[in-house]
Amino acid sequence: MKSFQFKSLLLLAALIISLPSFGQGLKAFKLKNGLSVYIWEDNTKSDVFGIVGVRTGSVNDPQEYTGLAHYLEHVMFKGTDKIGALDWAAEKPIYQQIIAKYDEMAVEADPAKKEAISKEINELTVEAGKLSMPTEFSNLMESIGGKNVNAGTSFDLTYYHNSFPAYQINKWLEISSQRFMHPVFRSFQSELENVYEEYNMYQDNPSSVKSNFIRSKAFEGHPYSRDIIGLPEHLKNPRLSKLIEFYDSWYTPENMVLILVGNVNAQQISGRINAAFGRLPKKATPARKTYPDLDIKGRTQYTAKIGYYPSVVLVYKGVPAGHADEKPLEIAMSLLSNGSHTGTLDKLTLDGELTDGGASSQNFREQGRNIVEVIPLYDENQRRFESNKSAEKKALKAIEKIANGEFEDWQINAIKTNMCRDFDLQMESNRYKGMVLMDAFMNEEDLGKVLNYKEEVMAITNEDVKRVAKEYLNNNYLALYVEKGKLDKGSKIQKPGYKPIEPPVGKQSLYATQFKTMPFGHVDEKFIDFSDVKIKSLNDRSKMYYTQNPENNVFSLTLRYGVGEREFPKLGIAADLMNSAGIMGTYEPQQLKEELSKLNAACQVWASDDYLYIMMRGYEETLPQACQLLSRQILMPKLDEKQLSRIKGSLMGTRQQRKDNVNTLANALSQYIRYQDKSSYIDELTDKQLYELQISELTGDINRASNYEAEIFYCGTMPFDNAYDILSKNLPLVANERPSSSPQDKPMAAVSENTIYFLPNSDAEQAQIFLYLPMDKYDKQDDVLRDAFDQYFSGSFNGLMINEIREKRSMAYYAGAYIMTPSLPGNQTYLYGHLGTQNDKVNDAMDVFMGLLTDMPKNPERIDNIKSYLRQEALSSHPDFRDKAQYLKIFERMGYKGDPAQENLPKIDALTFDDIVKFYEQHIKGKKYSIGIIGNPKSIDTEKLGKYGKVVKLNERKIFNTKDTLF
Repeated sequence: MKSFQFKSLLLLAALIISLPSFGQGLKAFKLKNGLSVYIWEDNTKSDVFGIVGVRTGSVNDPQEYTGLAHYLEHVMFKGTDKIGALDWAAEKPIYQQIIAKYDEMAVEADPAKKEAISKEINELTVEAGKLSMPTEFSNLMESIGGKNVNAGTSFDLTYYHNSFPAYQINKWLEISSQRFMHPVFRSFQSELENVYEEYNMYQDNPSSVKSNFIRSKAFEGHPYSRDIIGLPEHLKNPRLSKLIEFYDSWYTPENMVLILVGNVNAQQISGRINAAFGRLPKKATPARKTYPDLDIKGRTQYTAKIGYYPSVVLVYKGVPAGHADEKPLEIAMSLLSNGSHTGTLDKLTLDGELTDGGASSQNFREQGRNIVEVIPLYDENQRRFESNKSAEKKALKAIEKIANGEFEDWQINAIKTNMCRDFDLQMESNRYKGMVLMDAFMNEEDLGKVLNYKEEVMAITNEDVKRVAKEYLNNNYLALYVEKGKLDKGSKIQKPGYKPIEPPVGKQSLYATQFKTMPFGHVDEKFIDFSDVKIKSLNDRSKMYYTQNPENNVFSLTLRYGVGEREFPKLGIAADLMNSAGIMGTYEPQQLKEELSKLNAACQVWASDDYLYIMMRGYEETLPQACQLLSRQILMPKLDEKQLSRIKGSLMGTRQQRKDNVNTLANALSQYIRYQDKSSYIDELTDKQLYELQISELTGDINRASNYEAEIFYCGTMPFDNAYDILSKNLPLVANERPSSSPQDKPMAAVSENTIYFLPNSDAEQAQIFLYLPMDKYDKQDDVLRDAFDQYFSGSFNGLMINEIREKRSMAYYAGAYIMTPSLPGNQTYLYGHLGTQNDKVNDAMDVFMGLLTDMPKNPERIDNIKSYLRQEALSSHPDFRDKAQYLKIFERMGYKGDPAQENLPKIDALTFDDIVKFYEQHIKGKKYSIGIIGNPKSIDTEKLGKYGKVVKLNERKIFNTKDTLF
């Protein structure tokens, strides 16, 4: 081990020499088995973000068994021959029988015989379930304070990730490596059902359907053209043996990376990493298949009637990730559309020629494309969109300008500077750093090159951009027309009627017993230190909150006026219009965007029920000038009639199609059961009010809102006094500000009897169920009890909801119920639940869901885990420096005088399981509730739903504002 550490550290030293200054905390080395290790040290963080990534994804799925990479991600949580194994010797032969039965079923052509084999597999699965604990991995991760334990599958990569306290590093390394030692794919049958529920969920999502259509044409002939989740015919005819083969082939150490970012010391843990992950046996990775790139010649059009509104997607050849032209192409695409709205497509939107437009590059490991998408203008008078053909013509003119090199030097410089600024902002996050490192591993890029991102960007010349724009944005492209039409729901699968898996209660494996007794590092109870948040009054009521930026020279400024759409219902539209406003008598909208871009500043305006927000980010050397422009815009906004017409048209177009959008209907139903007529879909401007909006009244709303008291949150590198001097002199603040009554909480609906609101929808591929159960008023004294109940009832895969509904019975892809708290103490809390399930599973899922709600199962053995998780979560969930002042405001409003952990840790330590049960019995059991269900009435027995309350049948008109409707 000593020789390993010495060799590793030599490699680290060699790498550090080539890294930029901000990357000095990065260490990288390889284990003898070929596994790559990237560690980025940052002792200012309160926790560690860990990833195990594998350079394989759906691109490596066999053509006849698509979806394997994604299936594998799911079952990698089911344990090994040690994790979750209560009696592996007895379980193993049953597991082998299950594998053989899947092979037998895959080749069987007779549907009846297939179903019979499926029933046999279910019997074997139930039998094996008595000998194992499939959720033990998640349980052990919970015990070490693992947060957001999850995984993801992309085309080129599969990764497993979560955050955890720094002192649990040894345990995290142990279990995270052990999961790859002889994994056992337990509950494969039930997980197949969960994946199909996930498939159904995407079928109701028009964005997912549209993305699949675009990829099917843009990457025709390549696995990138397929959906990651797999083809439905393959989902219904799986082979467990093929999954095992996929794992053995692609999950090799040389094809894997371990990434740790945050409060971790590489020198201290390198030996431990070798001891844990060095156990994985070295073996070769298969050769990857190669595919020819798509040959796009001239213009080729494809049309699909799958949208709720029309759009045009133009697809051009691009480059794979890591290609020398990748960054110049990103700049070229930014000349079309960018965050500062200075691109040629942005101008079409600002001028009211298009509803919206955007441009981006898709750079995968093997191929890339350049994508331009535009939405035709919605004519508010004729109440229809212009044609896709006209939108394409406008887009092509905007593209032609860039392809011909018709842009100025300052535009290139501004885009490059903005790219560097955004990179600095993103690199403040542990998670983002981890993802950057993972992408580098996936694409086999040199880390020094990746971390010299800003230097590379700034070295790109105007000639580089002109060259790639001319080469790639040419006359060879695909024109994909998306027209309005019903989504093709594809093939259906019937509810299989499997018996639930019932693992033994209160059991754990020998591995779990040993794992829980492993020593861990010193627990340093560090609380959030708010002493560095400086506060000073600006006017009579307005205040400035300042925090120091220790990482880079990017400032962030949030100006929050204390009034919102509650008082001024049109303020949201006015705020949206401000994002495309100029300055009266000085700048047209595009000119103002250009001026801000030259100052390397980006600004965004929006409104909520409570506040008008203005956020600006940039470099401090131009802060005074940027604030002056912002102040002039707020005080003298030049709002544009074309822009107002575009926004009105976009909103009207959205309203015209939302009754056909299953997800929008589900959201409206969810709000209806909680707020009734105060739902934001009902308590909104009428179509007539929207149609009659005038610039003068919107300008007035902005002026009136800016007369309210404000809170200014500033984070930067300059001293507090300097920042205060600049902001106090250059921000749009008035004396004698109007007092704010924000925030407020929207009144919740009263529930006098148990009620089931059913919204029939024959287009819903997946039914959605929502629960609303009013509870008592908020008191911070109950915070620990609320959190403990949430963790017990819905915490990760260990919670009752996921465990009983998904893990045991495969009735839903997602299921959870959490206690929601208000903005202000003394206002109502409530239990909010949500699950999505196949239509023909609704009645069964409701039986389980309501059984949990009305007679909560008691598993007292979970209390130690829950206490451990809550304690560690409280100590490791610290806000980043940019958010610290706003967290302080929230904590103070809820009644805390600092970090809530200081007050709550003793309560966590004293917590008992009886406390959770008492909390449930006092606040939830037997209380009145409302449930909303949207689904296909042909597959849902509404009469059976009546046993849970009065069934009220709704229609779309009931959940939307129908006063003065134009549709």
